[in-house]
Amino acid sequence: MVASDVYKIAKLLPKKEIIALFHMLKKDAQPENIIKKPRKKLPDFSVEDALVFLLENHIKK
Repeated sequence: MVASDVYKIAKLLPKKEIIALFHMLKKDAQPENIIKKPRKKLPDFSVEDALVFLLENHIKK
């Protein structure tokens, strides 16, 4: 069975059943091993440093 066939059939369901089907599919489609990469820590900077950065790099005259 192809996903497009299932989609056509699912579109014919009542709204309540579509929601139930969505929750069932969502439960089954959860990835088992989610690997989160650690975020890079931002350097400490002040408001003044941020303003200078914005003025130099993003605000053009």
